[in-house]
Amino acid sequence: MSLLIESKKLKRTGYLPAFLVGGILAAAFPVAYMMVKAEEMTSLSGNPINILMSTNWQMMAMLNILISICGACMMYHTEYADNGMQKMSVLPISQGNMFFGKFLIAVLVLSAMVVIEMAVLVGCAKFWFSSYVFDMTEILKTAGFQLIVTLPTVMLMLVIASACRNMWVSLGIGVILVFTLSILPQDNIVLSLLPFASPYQTISAATENNHTVLFSTVCGIETVAFGITEAAYLKLRRCFE
Repeated sequence: MSLLIESKKLKRTGYLPAFLVGGILAAAFPVAYMMVKAEEMTSLSGNPINILMSTNWQMMAMLNILISICGACMMYHTEYADNGMQKMSVLPISQGNMFFGKFLIAVLVLSAMVVIEMAVLVGCAKFWFSSYVFDMTEILKTAGFQLIVTLPTVMLMLVIASACRNMWVSLGIGVILVFTLSILPQDNIVLSLLPFASPYQTISAATENNHTVLFSTVCGIETVAFGITEAAYLKLRRCFE
């Protein structure tokens, strides 16, 4: 029910156009990079997908984060701009259900972006790396890992957006967090587990350092914890309304 309502609300936001722009940019980046660095890249030894991920994922992950930030801000802007929060009291749906409906929409959009990105990386591998052999299991594991490590960022950004009535405030907080945490040393395991930093991790690097389970578990716990925090915040806010 809440998912259907939230999907209808998307027509009043710029979320889908932003997703399309982000998807196109994410698809264009590895292609453009390979057109310039093809000889250098194809001379490297190793799994072509891992090679492409190591050189392109930082930019692609940042696009995923920025689209998630914009999506969270846009979805809640429509609620506050149209006094949607006040109107919620007469509808048979709670603010909590609305929040998790928005989270599900954000996850679906993120999943679509990751699928596009994986498809482009596979296309680049097949076109430029003659030795590449397509492996669906590898692609699914890679896509699943990149999705999981981005979930805490999506959830936390929705928590921030739900707490800020002004879209520009939540957008500013998100952008500050992106650029602050993106400059932190990625080789520090504690810092790399933080939201807005974890999306930059790749499955090849995590596997090499035996951190795949650690990242998946911690990011799952963070996502649930932020969801619980939002539920507690909504309950507390109702006490003061």
